[in-house]
Amino acid sequence: MSAAKKRSTSTTRTWLIRGAIAAVAGLSIGGAGGVVTVRTLEPGRANAVDSVQAVLDSVARGAIPEPTDAEREKASKQQAERDAQASLPTDSAAKDDVLLPVPDVIGLEEGPARDKLLQAGILVGDVQFRASSSPAGIVLATTPPAGSLVASSGTVALVISDGRSPADTLLLPQLRLAP
Repeated sequence: MSAAKKRSTSTTRTWLIRGAIAAVAGLSIGGAGGVVTVRTLEPGRANAVDSVQAVLDSVARGAIPEPTDAEREKASKQQAERDAQASLPTDSAAKDDVLLPVPDVIGLEEGPARDKLLQAGILVGDVQFRASSSPAGIVLATTPPAGSLVASSGTVALVISDGRSPADTLLLPQLRLAP
């Protein structure tokens, strides 16, 4: 073999080795980056409660989440204000409940929706969960609907997404029947 041919063969071999090393390094770095990315995108954390799972568990049990201490405190303050206003001497027409418009909370998360209703002077009543393609915890509807008038002593029921599409809920009975 001539010197030029040997140099060409060794150069090709060198580039093949370099390419293989680069491919292995790229796959290793990419794989490690993928693992880190998937771990950060995973819902929930190892030491924390997974909120989506908590919602799904409460739906399965038929439980309604309890209001937080802050929500209870706001509601009790507003009830105390209403009681104080009711105890003031007024004419008979003013003693009746004041009609308040229901604010539009559709599309908000449950917490901000509750806050908005409380700020309007309206208490949250029943909370129902419904299968929806909307993310879990998003308000889908209210009863009575936004813009309706409700007595100041009345409540508004919330319908909240459980984060499952209706197609997912059709599979649940099949999954529960499997041994």
